[in-house]
Amino acid sequence: MRTEPEIDAIDIVLVGDFDPTVFTPAWFALHEFLPKHAADGAKVDTIHPQLTVFSFDWLRLRVGTDHFVAETVQAPYIRVRDFVGRVFTERPGQSSIRALGINRGVHFRVRDRADMDRIGRTLAPVKPWGSWGRGLEPDGGHGGMASLTMSQVKIEGRPSDDRINVKVEPSNPIIGQGRAGIYVHVNDHYTTSDTGPGATERLLTIVKSGFDGSLAQSDEIVDQVMSLAE
Repeated sequence: MRTEPEIDAIDIVLVGDFDPTVFTPAWFALHEFLPKHAADGAKVDTIHPQLTVFSFDWLRLRVGTDHFVAETVQAPYIRVRDFVGRVFTERPGQSSIRALGINRGVHFRVRDRADMDRIGRTLAPVKPWGSWGRGLEPDGGHGGMASLTMSQVKIEGRPSDDRINVKVEPSNPIIGQGRAGIYVHVNDHYTTSDTGPGATERLLTIVKSGFDGSLAQSDEIVDQVMSLAE
């Protein structure tokens, strides 16, 4: 990356059927997925039949009845891959999984608001919007790109329902007090035509074998957007 991001978050999202009351800090410690001291010191936001949320040190977990999300903002990011892989490989009967997302969210700072608006104009020019678009000129003081999403479909070698979705928008955590920033989110979404245990097994294989390649691709995408700030 040409610019050091202020926030660089990685998460793995599993879509399926989960029991949030199972995935507590004590359960992770019992099965040695977390050290006991980490589980004892975890910050618990909620444990409920519909949702469990807690965090410790480098990891934040959010488990709903239809999703399991493991997120980190601390390198080495491979830890989140290994953690998710272990949990669902070593306790295979715990949940069924039918889709997977390997996601990257980067907030990076640019020189000023004018630079941020210039990047917005590059990605979403106002000229095609005709007379209404001219009302947004001459600069971002009159409006411009609030959020842009690009999607890649029919990815070679992958199921037809797979997607790579990239969102670019102003960075709310950075903007303010004279600062300007941009947020880029890359969602690498995997599906499977298998059903039952076959789906879970295939998607867990992708977690293990596809994680590094997915992050390398997100690096390339984020790097391209960052290059517009030069």
